[in-house]
Amino acid sequence: MQNLATLRAGGYRNAGLTKIKITEPLDEFPTEILDTQIASILEILDLSGTGLSSLPADLGTRLPLLRIAFFSSCQFKKFPSALAGCPCLEMVAFRKNGMEGFEGDSLDDVAFPPRLRWLILTDNLLSHIPTSIGRCARLEKCMLAGNQLASLPDTMADCKNLTLLRLAANKLESLPSWLLTMPKLAFLSFAGNPCSSSSSKSDSTSSDPTSNSSLPQVDWNQIEIHHMLGEGASGIISKGTIRNGNSSRGSNSALNSRGPSGFNTPSLSGTSTPAVSVSGASVFSTATSLSTLSATTSASARQSTPSLSLSPSTPVAVKIFRGALTSDGTPYDEMAACLAAGQHVNLVQVHGQIRWGEDEDEAEEKKDVENKASPFRGGLIMELIPLQYRVLGNPPSFDSCTRDCFDNNDSRLPATAGLAILSGVASAAAHLHERGISHGDLYAHNILVAPGAADASKASKDDSTHAILSDFGAATLYRSDDESNVLVGLEKLEVLAFAHLVEDVLGLMGEDPSVCPQLLQMHQRCVIPDVEKRPSFTTLVNELAIFQAAV
Repeated sequence: MQNLATLRAGGYRNAGLTKIKITEPLDEFPTEILDTQIASILEILDLSGTGLSSLPADLGTRLPLLRIAFFSSCQFKKFPSALAGCPCLEMVAFRKNGMEGFEGDSLDDVAFPPRLRWLILTDNLLSHIPTSIGRCARLEKCMLAGNQLASLPDTMADCKNLTLLRLAANKLESLPSWLLTMPKLAFLSFAGNPCSSSSSKSDSTSSDPTSNSSLPQVDWNQIEIHHMLGEGASGIISKGTIRNGNSSRGSNSALNSRGPSGFNTPSLSGTSTPAVSVSGASVFSTATSLSTLSATTSASARQSTPSLSLSPSTPVAVKIFRGALTSDGTPYDEMAACLAAGQHVNLVQVHGQIRWGEDEDEAEEKKDVENKASPFRGGLIMELIPLQYRVLGNPPSFDSCTRDCFDNNDSRLPATAGLAILSGVASAAAHLHERGISHGDLYAHNILVAPGAADASKASKDDSTHAILSDFGAATLYRSDDESNVLVGLEKLEVLAFAHLVEDVLGLMGEDPSVCPQLLQMHQRCVIPDVEKRPSFTTLVNELAIFQAAV
């Protein structure tokens, strides 16, 4: 991070900086950044949170090597046309600016950076996307959640490299037909729109995200927090226990209890992102501690489940949502997807939702009146994932954009382990789509794996690897009462995400002639551009079972 006073005094002129980050308030763009010795090598510029509202018209010619520009939590009311002059600019972020439009004479005249690959416009006031976006041939990742979009321009179908698209919390009555035919689109979320079957259950104006949930409620003052485990896009996860006493309310509010993930449970699913602090852990490195591994969350099925007591000594994971909107969607929709997910051995369980006591509610309401803002309060009590589970991969980098990253020193997966991981994830995905749920974020970094049985008390060296699919932050409920609903084609989009996982697992396995040819053929069928011709997850599960039997 750089100091504004030092910058203005010329202190960084000969520092060889390729990245500048300033967080101090700015009334105007610091012209010192355009100093020849700084500007000629600058690649990353982060002015988020500064309150900046405009850019110099000649920004592009002055910053010829700029690749990444962050202006989130600023005051740009329109997308600045000056960025179009940046010849190397690939990633642009304007999250939470109150942005209402784009600079240009018409939506077809709006100019974007010629090499734009990653566009973040989350949490703004946009009602339209320019038709000129269709000329962004390299666009791969587009984040539009939390706006006021009622439609997408048909020209966006020309963005053939589009791989990840976030549309949650907008006003889309339907999805354009071309969207489900995009050849590289693998990660799509649109929860919280009228065209999502969960939209009627989501109330973005409510200050209580759990008021309409069937999850058991646990009083906040009965929860003892020990330490933070990790954090994801939607919330912070901590280890905790439930104190002695009446920790729940209502006739069906007792916590559900069970053993390690995947066995003897009435309901399972997953909702949180593995902790970034363990992203570098080797998949099967027993020497690496996983005390910081994030718990994965889940929720009860729609139907009532038998009330079971949870011992106060049983450790749990406590997830507190950050706010009412993330880059993927809202906690309301995340919880709705959890409730619909039901039971599966490769998904995880949520024990209950947090209820704040009346004293805390009154204090928060008083504080709310003083601040003239509406608070968001939401949290989940989740099972704690056993320590032997590790994240399979690392999240995408700036360079990889939509593909996960893996450490060079990752241990190689045995063929049996790789097949077990793929089989478990495919089975979980088939289970979700049977219930009209698109995961939306089927990535290696959202998969937890452990050698041995899922039931740690029965684990032995002969037991197969177990995988847990986590993070429901981008999940979408898409099934409607209409059996002809075209959205059922979403499964074939997510099959492409699974194809990327197959490729990643093959990379971790190395060359194994016993399974590589079969997996390579499966991969080729899952990536064909004609989306409808891709196999279903049920087909993939059956084929993987045959592969496993032959190894």
